[in-house]
Amino acid sequence: MVPSLIFLRNVIKFSHDQKLPFYILGAGSNVLLSDERVNGIVLKLGGIFKAISFSNDLSHVSAGGGTSLIKLGNLLAEHGNLGYSYMAVIPGSVGGAIAMNAGTTNEGEIKDHFVTAQVFDPLTEKINEYGNGEMNFSNRSSSLLKTTNIVLQASFRLSPVEKRNKELAIQKIKELRSSRQAKQPKNPKTFGSTFKNPKGQKTAGWYLEKVGMKGMRIGGAMVAPEHANWIVNEGNATSNDVKSLIEIGKNRVYEEFGIRLQREVIFFPEDIEERV
Repeated sequence: MVPSLIFLRNVIKFSHDQKLPFYILGAGSNVLLSDERVNGIVLKLGGIFKAISFSNDLSHVSAGGGTSLIKLGNLLAEHGNLGYSYMAVIPGSVGGAIAMNAGTTNEGEIKDHFVTAQVFDPLTEKINEYGNGEMNFSNRSSSLLKTTNIVLQASFRLSPVEKRNKELAIQKIKELRSSRQAKQPKNPKTFGSTFKNPKGQKTAGWYLEKVGMKGMRIGGAMVAPEHANWIVNEGNATSNDVKSLIEIGKNRVYEEFGIRLQREVIFFPEDIEERV
């Protein structure tokens, strides 16, 4: 756990001196961890990187990269901000959410409100500022995804004060949470969505269901009966069990519909840029 910028710089220096690779891991949401031992240092932000503050005119909010996105979303609702309900139902850190452009299908995503981020580059040990236009946001992706660059802090634009409504904002979160709970697996041992929804097409879950993936098992991993785009751990699943299900689903959809599903879940550490 990294509590401060000084601590972070010291860890990076240590990794350079010892020639140890290092990786940045947010809250671990939407990540499949390898069963193999990770040879290196895994960084997770805490301490000052979990702070939240509002601008004097309440037009913007700043949050540390280690802040819980759900905590931020609930806080914004308490201040009456509308349009941020997606933040309150997506587990993960602010930094990870920015890197993945987290969001929900109809309610919005990070790029809609993102203004700037202070990003630490471990290679140069410099802090760079990224604006919205430099992030190359796309469907569950950004220029920071799968790199070891670290979001230290980010600012978001808030609703105009005159349009805020606390009761309505809280109600929106309740409705969204209820809707998601009705569709998602009851088993909490899951990393979330497996594939991104194809642009301009039906959802990934629709295609996976049509090719018979619901309920399929390999080892201790199973495609959730409630939603074909989710995989659950029945108790003793290995990462290879999960990867096998992912590969079968991807191949079946391509063979049946000619659509190449893109993975949303990140394989750790394979997908993460390694730095020494």
